[in-house]
Amino acid sequence: MNYTPERANAIAAEYVLGTLPSRARTRVARLIATDARWGETVRAWEERLLPLAESLAPVAPPARVWAAIQSRIRGRASTEGTRGNVWSNLALWRGLTLAGFATALALALVVLTPPREAPSETMVAVLAGQDAKPVLVASADRAGRILTVKAIAPLQPGADRALELWALPASGNPRSLGLIPPTGLARLALPAPAGTALQNIPALAVSLEPAGGSPTGLPTGPVLYSGPLQKLY
Repeated sequence: MNYTPERANAIAAEYVLGTLPSRARTRVARLIATDARWGETVRAWEERLLPLAESLAPVAPPARVWAAIQSRIRGRASTEGTRGNVWSNLALWRGLTLAGFATALALALVVLTPPREAPSETMVAVLAGQDAKPVLVASADRAGRILTVKAIAPLQPGADRALELWALPASGNPRSLGLIPPTGLARLALPAPAGTALQNIPALAVSLEPAGGSPTGLPTGPVLYSGPLQKLY
């Protein structure tokens, strides 16, 4: 099957993220084995996404997941030859890797939408609450002056309250990047190209503030979401 370069690039990214359906993943694996261009594209995505993967804290699956695995192994032992191996069952792995899949999906929203050529030098942060569930994805092109923030889960700041995004430098006080809406997409202007403005910013965070934002220039309310800022270059 022939793909446009843009579509092939998007499929390679989904392959690395692990979000392709099993049949599509098998087709891509064959292409990698027989077409050097596919192999190079997949390796490039692996190198870009590795820093983000390494930043994720391990998530231990609940005991019920292991019980489900054992139950399915016993239930499928007699039909393994005709119905496939238990480890290839997508529903089972969805339960086992829910947190990791959610983060991968959050990242995919940035690097795969719109389905044109992915930016070559991107900064990305996946912000999550204390439950480790991603709720916001922030991204910027290294040479651009816009930080895009996408809500991937509904946020409820409450009446007369606002959500304010902060850059957390390695030293010194947090720096406000602006207010973000509880739904949809926000485009925040940066004072310089992102590679410079966010150069020494290892993480981003969102605090709950009065309507209109913090009156002091520093966070005054609780920090609701945070995440490391990754440089995919």
